[in-house]
Amino acid sequence: MPKKIYNRPGSLEFSEFVTDDLDKAWLYLSEAVPEAADRWIDEINEVCELIAANPYVGSARNEIKVDLRLFPHKNYNIFYFPAENGVEIYRILHSSRDNVQVFDGSVDDAT
Repeated sequence: MPKKIYNRPGSLEFSEFVTDDLDKAWLYLSEAVPEAADRWIDEINEVCELIAANPYVGSARNEIKVDLRLFPHKNYNIFYFPAENGVEIYRILHSSRDNVQVFDGSVDDAT
């Protein structure tokens, strides 16, 4: 099982979707090399900390949701909202996903 990411009060919080997003990614990556999947989780944690320290580093994606921002990391897109004291990481999705459809609910998000 993947390492858990926990909400950190103040500067970095995660939506209820992130655990599922990361579980799916970790399971996929671990099929080939489990150690690589663990390293990827560590990298995502580091990138999220970077985003929390620099909330406007990502690109605005207002066409998907107002105030939503995107920061790419390798083959994944980290979607987040700047908050008063940091950020809320909203979703972490593979870059091949049709993100607009995921966010508007027109595709089954269980895949």
